Order: sequence, then C-alpha cells, then structure tokens
Amino acid sequence: MRLIKWLGVALLLTSPSLYAHTGGLTDVSLISGLLHPLTGLDHLLVLMAVGFSTAKYQGKARLLLPLLFFGLMIVGAALSNFIVIPYLEILLAISVLAFGLLAIVQHQQTAKILFMALSCFAIFHGYAHAAEIPADANASFYLSALLMMSALICLMGRILALTTDRQVAYLFSLTCLSSGLYFLTIS
Repeated sequence: MRLIKWLGVALLLTSPSLYAHTGGLTDVSLISGLLHPLTGLDHLLVLMAVGFSTAKYQGKARLLLPLLFFGLMIVGAALSNFIVIPYLEILLAISVLAFGLLAIVQHQQTAKILFMALSCFAIFHGYAHAAEIPADANASFYLSALLMMSALICLMGRILALTTDRQVAYLFSLTCLSSGLYFLTIS
C-alpha cells in the first residue's frame, strides 16, 4: 500500500501543469489570483516552507521575516516591468530545494540568517508571477489576491509546523527536496 501512495505522488509530480510558471495567463482576475498559488507546486512548497521556517522564531521575527519575504515578492513583481531574469525556472527550482532544507534547521540564529539570505528567492517568485500577466491588463486585483492567498498558505504552513511533531517537518523537507530536484531536471 505504501508503494502505491509513493507511485501516486511520483505520477502527480510528473504533471507539468503543477509547475506554476507555464508562460502566460489567459485570465487576470481576482479569482485567478487567488488560485494561482495553489496551482503551482513550486510556489506552494516555498510558501509552506516559509511558514514552517518562521514557526520556530519568537517575538518580532515571527512577523518580520514573512513580511520580508512578501516585500521581496512585490519587488520582484515590479522588476518584471524593467528587466529579464535569465534561468528563472532553475532559480525557482533551487528555491524549493533551499527552503526545504531551511524548514528543518533547528538553530534559531542560523535559521534567521539563512532565512534572510534565502528570502532573495522571493524576488524570483514575484517576478515569475508578474511576468505572466499581459502588459495591457490591470493586474492590481490579481496581484493583491495572489499575495493574500500566499499569506494564507504561509500561515497554514506555520500552523502545521506548530501543531505537529518533527517527523512532519522532515517529511515536508523531503517533499521539497525531491520536488526541487525534479524541477531542476525539467528546467
């Protein structure tokens, strides 16, 4: 039975539709902005990892570090109007790997430093989402909805990390690592 579950996960990961950045959107609306973070496994895993990672912090860091990540996503979205980032899919795949590892780091000071460094990957996620929006579309509703859903996913990751044991964090980390390696092979 266990083999069947892993086979199902492997088949699910081979679906290119789960990779969020397919090259363009046909519908730029509030609803599509809400759904977009849920349709791309790369974005979903990184946001859950942000939640897992920030659950271990105390005080201001619990709020400020996710805000740093989302702020850099907004910077990346703004950059999509001015520059072209080469090898974007490879950078997104590396971000899944890196945040998957960060989710299991226990030492708080090390984790904070790594989180601040890895938050730069948020620029690439924001860039990828904004680059898919047609130039003539008013994207404010779409991006606002995308950020709201992204924050909700991050919060769900934090809740999961706070209410489960270490084995769940290790399983989540393994999922990120295997998915990141898969994304690297198809990029």
